[in-house]
Amino acid sequence: VVTAMNAAALWIISAFMSKAQLSFSSGVIFFLTGGFIGHGIARYLQFTGLRQIGAARNTTIIAGASAFLGVAIAAVFLHEKPTVPIALGVAALMAGVALLAHESRKTKWNMIYLLTPLGAALLSSIMSSLYKAGLNAIPDAFLAGAIGMTAALFAMLLFLIPEARNNKLPQNAIIKKALPLFAIAGAINTVGVILNFEALKLGQVSVVHPILNSQPLFATLYGYLFLKQHEKINLHVVLGAAAVVAGIALIRH
Repeated sequence: VVTAMNAAALWIISAFMSKAQLSFSSGVIFFLTGGFIGHGIARYLQFTGLRQIGAARNTTIIAGASAFLGVAIAAVFLHEKPTVPIALGVAALMAGVALLAHESRKTKWNMIYLLTPLGAALLSSIMSSLYKAGLNAIPDAFLAGAIGMTAALFAMLLFLIPEARNNKLPQNAIIKKALPLFAIAGAINTVGVILNFEALKLGQVSVVHPILNSQPLFATLYGYLFLKQHEKINLHVVLGAAAVVAGIALIRH
């Protein structure tokens, strides 16, 4: 629902705001690939992680691992040399993830669930570089978002169809109850997607990507404020989120 709203809204906005002409080019290929693996497969893994370990934990692990992988990809493929602050930042990121991994031994969630957000982090890191390459060819954030989220919608359907055939989808009553919340999330997320693409268009991936991964600060706060009955925010979660945000700040520096 969220992805479908993103795609529909971005195509409508693009029709009025986009100055670029849609034509099949390398930029479109980058948008399609980035959307399919990043906003599609990675988002499915992200939502799965939310169900498995909760919003704060899931977001903290994705943010920490994704920022680390972004630095690693830049060092390997863009020949960027990590500085001392970056090295310290990476250490803080890994400490944050390690805190949550240690927490799993004291709580009910299984440590194997870490693989879900880690997979999302890897694909998200690749996605940012693909989107940046596409924006270098077609510098239009609205069109990039519309193409990327359409590809993401097809990826999500590939996961949804087998679940529907195996009767693994929630009951209609549950879906109807959740739709208003998904609609609100979709509207807010659409704004976030536009800002994401605008930032990538104007800045470097090595700068923008870590900043985008400051989400744990907000996820932990909102999880405490709105999800007290469903998600336990303990000291491990708070320290893990703080370590990830500190690591991202060091990398940004």
